[in-house]
Order: sequence, then C-alpha cells, then structure tokens
Amino acid sequence: MSERDDTHDPLALLERLEAARERLARLPISRPRHVGAPDPETGETWHRGNVLGHMSEMLPYWTDQIRRAKAGSARMGRDEEGVAQRRQGIEQGDVAGEAELKRAVDRGIAGAVKLLAKLTPEDLDRTVSFHNREGDRVARVGQLLEMLLVGHVEEHVAQLASLD
Repeated sequence: MSERDDTHDPLALLERLEAARERLARLPISRPRHVGAPDPETGETWHRGNVLGHMSEMLPYWTDQIRRAKAGSARMGRDEEGVAQRRQGIEQGDVAGEAELKRAVDRGIAGAVKLLAKLTPEDLDRTVSFHNREGDRVARVGQLLEMLLVGHVEEHVAQLASLD
C-alpha cells in the first residue's frame, strides 16, 4: 500500500489500480496450488486460485458499493449475503482454472477503472456508514475506496507474487 494519502485524489487511485493490473498481467500462470501463510486477520489460508477467486468476486462487489455511494447511498459494507458471496468467490478458486480467474479479475479491474475515471474529489469526500465484522463506523468514500478496492488489489497482487 502507498504511504501517501491518495484518498482525496481519484487520478492517483486510478494510476495505482492500473499499475496493480499491469503487475498482475505479468505474473505467470502457476500450475501448483501451494497454500500460503495464514491471513493474520482472518486465519484463512489460501492458494493462488483462492486469492484470484476472491479478487474476481470482491472487485465487482466493492465497485458496486462505491457506485452506490456516489449515487447517494449512505451505507456501505457486507451483510450476510455479501459475506456468503465472498466465501463463494474464495471457493470458486478451488475449481476454476487460473487463466480463467485472471481474466475475471481483469474484467473486475476494468469495471473499477471505469468507475474511478468518473469519480471526483467531492465523491471521495462523501461520508457513509461502513459496516464490517467489527461493527459500524463513519468513513469517507475515498478511504473505503483505497482500503477495499485499490489497496486490497495491490495487497493481493503482492500475495500472488509471493505464492509463485
């Protein structure tokens, strides 16, 4: 993740997302599916397919959440259905091929790029009630966009590179 605060700058976030997209495209397809270290936050252990499956689900999910916030929704986050969708995305990585999953992730990034190109600094300054496993809190859309979409993609691309 970036050390600077890009949460007010849609162009900077867009550039970071495009850079992560390019890095992902350069990663070779890996046939073995070695499980990585447990996630310190969730305890989950994933192989490359799980990571890509999660990314292919989370990109459209959070892009839609940001789009709704731009349109005036005062709430963002995952409810029980959203948590189930997340789990399905991760599990999809157990059966789908890596090339197919990478194409799905690229389509998800393309959707996020399209949205980012339309966002203004004012959109990023809007506040919403954000729900996650720790509860509800007020957050700026720009902070959530950086955390849930751009930074999240960057982290998972780095994770994939480490699982080669």
